[in-house]
Amino acid sequence: MKRCKHCQSEIDPKAKICPNCGKKQGMPIWLIIVIVIVIIGVIGTLAGGGETTEKKEQTGTTTTKEEDLVLEDGYNGSLDEYGAFYYIEGYVKNNSDKDYEYVQVEFTAYDSEGNTLGSCYDNTSSLEGNGRWKFKASCLDETDKIASYKLKEITGY
Repeated sequence: MKRCKHCQSEIDPKAKICPNCGKKQGMPIWLIIVIVIVIIGVIGTLAGGGETTEKKEQTGTTTTKEEDLVLEDGYNGSLDEYGAFYYIEGYVKNNSDKDYEYVQVEFTAYDSEGNTLGSCYDNTSSLEGNGRWKFKASCLDETDKIASYKLKEITGY
């Protein structure tokens, strides 16, 4: 048996609609939107249209080569209230006067043995010069096994 995603009553694992509350059991539309945004961000990054950052450790702060985009200290990760998604939240600061049309933050997620589980992403369509962006990177792979994560890169153009 599985639980309804809406009312939490036990339902048949093959049920597409909950017999108790009548709601569909498919993938929520917001999840589909997040996946599409992540795919677009990855395609944009792979297309080579932006400046790729170089990781540099400075007392827990990671910056771009030019030190334009900075991951501020105090970012953290946690499972959502249902244990279905893992999010890493924090702030990216634009230390330049340059306006960015696109900024993406990417983390690598690891299990307790240090094995890579996947990537966690978030992006924004604009970050003004000297602006600050509150990100919420979504981890979609084996979220219940994530024990740690590390910034992979901040990309912006």
